[in-house]
Amino acid sequence: MIYAKMMFGGLGRRGFEAISAAMILTFAVSIVVTGFMIVAGSRDALLRAERADRPDVVHVKGRYNRALFETPRSGNLPPLTLPVYEPLVAAEAFANLASNVLVLPRQSLLRNVVTANSFLNTYVFGIEPEREAQVSRFSVVQGRFLRPEDENTVVVDQASARALGVGLGDGIAIRKADGFDLKVEIVGILDNMNLHNPPPRTVDAPALDPDASFVSSGIFVTLRTSQVIFGRTTLTDALLVAPSADRVPAVVDQLHHAFRLEPGVFVTERYARFRRKVHDFAASLAFFLSVTGAAAGLSAFLIIRLLHDVYAERRQQLAILSALGFSPARNTLTLIGLGMAVALSGAIAGMLLAVLFAPRQFAMPSLMADLGSVEPRLDRLVLVLIAGSSALAIGLGLTPTVWRLTRHTLARELADPAP
Repeated sequence: MIYAKMMFGGLGRRGFEAISAAMILTFAVSIVVTGFMIVAGSRDALLRAERADRPDVVHVKGRYNRALFETPRSGNLPPLTLPVYEPLVAAEAFANLASNVLVLPRQSLLRNVVTANSFLNTYVFGIEPEREAQVSRFSVVQGRFLRPEDENTVVVDQASARALGVGLGDGIAIRKADGFDLKVEIVGILDNMNLHNPPPRTVDAPALDPDASFVSSGIFVTLRTSQVIFGRTTLTDALLVAPSADRVPAVVDQLHHAFRLEPGVFVTERYARFRRKVHDFAASLAFFLSVTGAAAGLSAFLIIRLLHDVYAERRQQLAILSALGFSPARNTLTLIGLGMAVALSGAIAGMLLAVLFAPRQFAMPSLMADLGSVEPRLDRLVLVLIAGSSALAIGLGLTPTVWRLTRHTLARELADPAP
């Protein structure tokens, strides 16, 4: 009890000053925490939009061409002219790119799957499974997904499996470019897939989403197997993942330089469109962050001054305690205890007020970005900022008093009136 009385000055005027400082800190922290919660929610909204739009991915694809597609020779079916992708993209063109750019090569062509009495138009995608999984999503309901070492194995979606009348472990025949059939085994069946930058639908083929304008179903093989089917090593398209979204313009310039002599190769990036989409949202967030930061700095300065005044009132008290035999370390601990009591009580009460009374949704001003309402959230960064600012206030408020007590003589402190 004696230490509590010494800490709060006998719970008199000096104790009232400490309680006043804690109340002001509570009000200031509640405002600052509310602002930072809105900033944290806005940053999450931007990150979600970036994950959905993937502005860090650049798409390189060959021109869309019509080529003669051979149907089965049995029966009276004549050859048909169907639109296919012509693989014009040479993988060697990506060799001179920066080493930290991830390249996802693809071969996506239209092929007919031959059965006993019929055939079915099906899109076949040659991919590198581990790399493709970084931008596309595949949900396997039976079996497993492809592995890099697989050969003559395929993964199909449920719509294609129903249309072909096959299941897990069955074999199907895919007609190769040389007119012969390649027997492959089904090792996995997908119930859902989200292929990044899929080709447009051009002919009747199985589809997980019948209303989609893009290909939503297909047969997936490893790139090595697709090269056997297509008879070519060139690619129909490729995805390049930049190390960060702001590096996309430099990657696009390198690609334009690499394919400057290939008029049939096109480079498509989403970075510029994404930046235009979220520009005003990001500008509003930056302005709100600057205002919140200024409020946090002003609140910290106010608390530092309050603690400094409270500490300054105690110089004679500490000098008397030193004259009575209290060690400097014990006096310093008394000061630190007072600062921690004020800072912790104010910070905890302020955060509780912010959590209880902060808006559940906040509409960040935005003209183009359809990111919805921002949900303020209390994340780890906000807690670290409040804890750091409280510790800084204790330290800066305590420093002048400790400096004076260590540099001035005990007689001078007892003789000088309290400031």
